[in-house]
Amino acid sequence: MYNHIIKQDKLYNLDPRIKLALMIIVSLISLTGSVTGNQVIVRLFIMLIPVVLILMIGKYVKGISALVLITCAWYGEAFITVGQSQFATLAIFIPSGIVTRFLPALVMGYYILKTTQVEVLIVGLESLKLPRQITIPISVMFRFIPTIKVESALIRDAMKMRGISLRFALKKPMQYIEYRIVPMLSSVVKIGNELTVAAMTRGLNLTHRRTAIIKLKLSWLDWLFLGIGLLLCIAYYLL
Repeated sequence: MYNHIIKQDKLYNLDPRIKLALMIIVSLISLTGSVTGNQVIVRLFIMLIPVVLILMIGKYVKGISALVLITCAWYGEAFITVGQSQFATLAIFIPSGIVTRFLPALVMGYYILKTTQVEVLIVGLESLKLPRQITIPISVMFRFIPTIKVESALIRDAMKMRGISLRFALKKPMQYIEYRIVPMLSSVVKIGNELTVAAMTRGLNLTHRRTAIIKLKLSWLDWLFLGIGLLLCIAYYLL
């Protein structure tokens, strides 16, 4: 029998339900975070949770890059003021705010995509008693995003073989966009239909509960990250 915990311990993987909970916490605090008071420190710790996770699965370059960007943006947003120049202060504050509000959620999404199998995700969503109107679109989109990335790379390679390069894009930008977008739209429609049919073939549209050989069980690592996330979230709103 497939055992989720045994198979993925080497990757320091988390249960999909814990990943979704951390995504909600990280996204909520990042987007609505305060830049004054004691909440600033707690907000930084919450934004760094996804960085720790991708470092744990061996993505050191991306993890360190995200760590530097988030920390510098957090400091620039909360503490840097350039004398009496409001323009210079805004020039630092606005880009820093964009990074702190969106990058942590993007890093968390990257971790989820890299470490979660679709079958495991579906079992986790069904264990939360979510309706099929939510489970099916999420499962289809989970397959859809990586497939689109591969398809985009294939289109780019085909354009290079026909001599459509960056120089061509500078000379004829509208034509370059057309050559890039039209094949992509065709591929998106085709892939979307195929993934929907595949999801229905696997029984995702059934009204009764499906059986599954995947058994989810929370490990000590799941409880650890869930506890840290909840404690930081509570501390953020109490401070």
